Amino acid sequence: MKNDVRKILVFCVASSLFLAACGRPLPFPGLNNDEVYALGVQEMEEARWSEAAEAFDFVLFSPSFSRAAEARLLLADAQYEQELYIESRGQYVRVIERWPADTVAVHAALGICRSLAALSPIPERDQTFTRQARLSCRQVAADFAGLVIGLTASRLADEMNLKLAEQDYDTGLHYLKRNLWDSALLYFETVWTEYPDTEWAPWALYQMIEAFGAIGYQRDAETTRDVLLEDYPDSDPAQLLLEDGNR
Repeated sequence: MKNDVRKILVFCVASSLFLAACGRPLPFPGLNNDEVYALGVQEMEEARWSEAAEAFDFVLFSPSFSRAAEARLLLADAQYEQELYIESRGQYVRVIERWPADTVAVHAALGICRSLAALSPIPERDQTFTRQARLSCRQVAADFAGLVIGLTASRLADEMNLKLAEQDYDTGLHYLKRNLWDSALLYFETVWTEYPDTEWAPWALYQMIEAFGAIGYQRDAETTRDVLLEDYPDSDPAQLLLEDGNR
């Protein structure tokens, strides 16, 4: 009797994806893999991301399915739309690893960039994902320069760069308000040298002038003032300097 029960349990576990006898209905009764895939595509078009992901996940269990590359990519896209960014990144990576020469790999590369960018937190938090996103997006932008994919990746890389600059600028302000001049100057200089094209660079120079003045480094303050006015003449910090000088 025990052996019979055990055999039934093993049979049920092995057949759980297909048989209703174990208490789980057939997920797509009467449909073959191609039809389930088509259903998943339709669900994507109707923004039913969870249902689409279920369909693509189902067909990927069949090793003989001829459109596995597309299904894996669409599964990743559906997960991304559900804000399952860690999961979508993993699926995009699998696409590239298994089909590196296929056209799906191009879209998967952008998918990794987008997933990491979506994982990037507010500037006050750890920016590990932001740095990973910037690296990934810059690579995609370089590989597909001039194409829509490359332009999208470049925009995301710029957004990550701006966020990293903002974090360093905020950290500099934190030290400046506490009269920790050396630490403040270190972060402001980092913003200026590593993120010169961001809006935070002229503000960092502006704060450096204040810090140098506070510790009596007038020559450094004047040099920094000249750099700000020469390199960022139309910026708000430059205008503030000019207004202060005219008072």
